[in-house]
Amino acid sequence: MIVSVADMKVHLRIQHDEEDEYIEGLIKQAQEAAENYCRVRYVDEAPETVKLAIKLMVAHYYENRDNPDRFVYRTMISSFQNLLYPNRDVALMI
Repeated sequence: MIVSVADMKVHLRIQHDEEDEYIEGLIKQAQEAAENYCRVRYVDEAPETVKLAIKLMVAHYYENRDNPDRFVYRTMISSFQNLLYPNRDVALMI
């Protein structure tokens, strides 16, 4: 994972350990979404914009797990894609 649970907890301002497993799962899913969008595999390193996009998606799903508001989701996904757009491997988009 290119974003650690510890980094994500700082981003979310979480000081307890009870949800570490849940947060780790969200990070893995967000990283997979970023890799699928960019058509790039990130193993140990990634541009800061990719890391921020992952943090943005994790924060959205963590904070809105009971909120199905489509406007909030559309805002997040638009930001997620805007951050990832310059990192896409266009050659693999065909």
